[in-house]
Amino acid sequence: MNANDELSRHTGTDNYYQHNFGLVYTDGIKAFCDRFQCYWFIYVIVSYQPTLKNEEFQVWSLGKNEDSSAVVICTDGDNKVLASQDIPFTDFEADECTVWVECGVILLPSER
Repeated sequence: MNANDELSRHTGTDNYYQHNFGLVYTDGIKAFCDRFQCYWFIYVIVSYQPTLKNEEFQVWSLGKNEDSSAVVICTDGDNKVLASQDIPFTDFEADECTVWVECGVILLPSER
């Protein structure tokens, strides 16, 4: 299951939420984190921002493996890998999800 399919009704945002470490995120990202209990994914994204501060657009993918491990990959949108992190275990219910960071805002692709 792709989490983005379940969240595709989020096509804009009414609210922006401030993360403690600088970025803001949308209603769709809040719904994603609430539904799938994965605020940790946002922490992973935020933790890389000091090294990615010059990248105005980032595509973050979370993919769960059959053994309940996962991998988080960040690209520049043109398949150039900017960051990657292995996650030894996750209880993430979906198989995959993609979120974007655009000019300091974390959003679902459907919210653009």
